[in-house]
Amino acid sequence: MVSLPGMSTPKGQARENQPQNSGTKKNGKFKLVAVLLALTVFFVIPELLVRAFSSTDQTSYRAISFGADANSAKLFVKDSEMHWGLRHDANVVFLGTPAVTDSRGFRVAKPREERAESSHVLCVGDSTTFGWGVPGTSVFATVLEKTLARRNPDAQWTVHNAGVPGFSSHQMRQMAERWIPILKPKVVVICIGNNDAWPARESDLQAQQGGFASGVAGLLGKSAFLSWAAALLRGKEEPENPIYFADDSVPRVSDDEMAANIEAVITLAKQHNARPMILAAPANLHFPPRNMNQEIDKHRALGDRIFDEIQSRNVEAATKLADEALAKDPKHTYLQWLRAMVTARVVDAERGREELEKVFEQHRFPDRARLTYRKRQRQVAETAAVPFADVNELFLAGREAKEAQKLYLDWCHPTAQGHRVMARQLAQWISP
Repeated sequence: MVSLPGMSTPKGQARENQPQNSGTKKNGKFKLVAVLLALTVFFVIPELLVRAFSSTDQTSYRAISFGADANSAKLFVKDSEMHWGLRHDANVVFLGTPAVTDSRGFRVAKPREERAESSHVLCVGDSTTFGWGVPGTSVFATVLEKTLARRNPDAQWTVHNAGVPGFSSHQMRQMAERWIPILKPKVVVICIGNNDAWPARESDLQAQQGGFASGVAGLLGKSAFLSWAAALLRGKEEPENPIYFADDSVPRVSDDEMAANIEAVITLAKQHNARPMILAAPANLHFPPRNMNQEIDKHRALGDRIFDEIQSRNVEAATKLADEALAKDPKHTYLQWLRAMVTARVVDAERGREELEKVFEQHRFPDRARLTYRKRQRQVAETAAVPFADVNELFLAGREAKEAQKLYLDWCHPTAQGHRVMARQLAQWISP
């Protein structure tokens, strides 16, 4: 029967339809209760139990053991956007020195209260900014804060160290985008580059653009219960290291992408009335190429002989040993480095530096900032008209090459003295 406008539905038919509609509603409510009950039993209760009683910290970031330090998992935590970050309010001995963080996860020399009416400086970057291997009191962010206070006692400067070991410029950009709008700093210091050319299965940008699956993985990673279940299924096997040494690897961040990341931070800083500044990452060219330990072990005896000749200033003997080895294997990175070191140490320091830069340009898995990357940073800074300094040039300024080496702790990180040099340059820019 078709009901036309103006026609009423027979009473019998209305009563006939009423039980059906009522039953449908009851059935829908039952399904909703069943779903909620299932979620509570199979997820909410296990989640609460794991958070309350699990002895394993499910928030720790374990894919990389930074510095092969057993306390790495106590300092580094998972971050849904940046993959990892520093634990908030941590107090851990890391790399033999105390690593203390505040409530934001920024490294500090010691716990402190935020000063009212402070002028903020935000330092973003990687392990150099963090202060790899040096006490918190010696990191350039801490030294800068003390220097600014000494130069102008009436001004109140708070310098925030948002550096995180292992960060690329992609992650640095995310850190800046997170904190610049909140802190509204007067100055933003960018010091990045030593991790961008590291090898990976896919670039940092591609990893972030992983789509729905990547988003779901990030969401699930926030669950203590699901993290615990995944660890249980995995057993003793550690999560896969994102650093991927293989022929099909790609740089985590290309030099073009790095330039775009820095440009984005500069733009954001200026939009919030902050003054951006750039320090190109330190790169100790006199430290042997890493990530090729087997190749170095193979030629370790040769390397020792060459350095003995260098020490004795036997230029001819050192050159002959290096040239003979290179003739047999001209593309070997470590042998190329040994030959360039002969030039740098006992022939001509400036020409030797040029040769060493070429070695790391050709190194497939460089563990320090290539000259190409550092030049791109300079170009970005000049285009944007912001202060720029290559840390390596700062270290060499007014020093012999041998003396400048004392400012490097290892392959790329500064010593406490090196951090003071960096802080001095920043202080001159901020408060001449």
